[in-house]
Amino acid sequence: MVRIFLALSGLFGCSSVILGSYASHGLKSILSAEQILTFKLGVQYQMYHAIALLAVAILCHLFTSRLIKTAGWLFVIGILFFCGTLYSITYFGLPNYKTAPIGGFAFIFGWLLLLIAAWKLPIKQPRME
Repeated sequence: MVRIFLALSGLFGCSSVILGSYASHGLKSILSAEQILTFKLGVQYQMYHAIALLAVAILCHLFTSRLIKTAGWLFVIGILFFCGTLYSITYFGLPNYKTAPIGGFAFIFGWLLLLIAAWKLPIKQPRME
């Protein structure tokens, strides 16, 4: 699981830098200023949660916790649904299928699971391999 979350963190982090650069330089002639702001909001949330996935990978290495693993998968779902929806409605002009709230709730529940895990984990005895 550590390797998967680490790889996804790298993938989402790298692609958010590429998409952010594209939004700043390549989309000015294609999209309105409001659409670019929406696109950049997706980029911003993608990067936040790519970093969160990096933290989840580290925590999965240190602790055995279903809560942490589930939080990681919720962050992945959030990136795909929330950020993906923002990209698709701005860049591709696809209709808003109201999937962004699914991603937003996934982000919220992922952070809540990390909060719960913080209270349940044996912080003084990390698993070292």
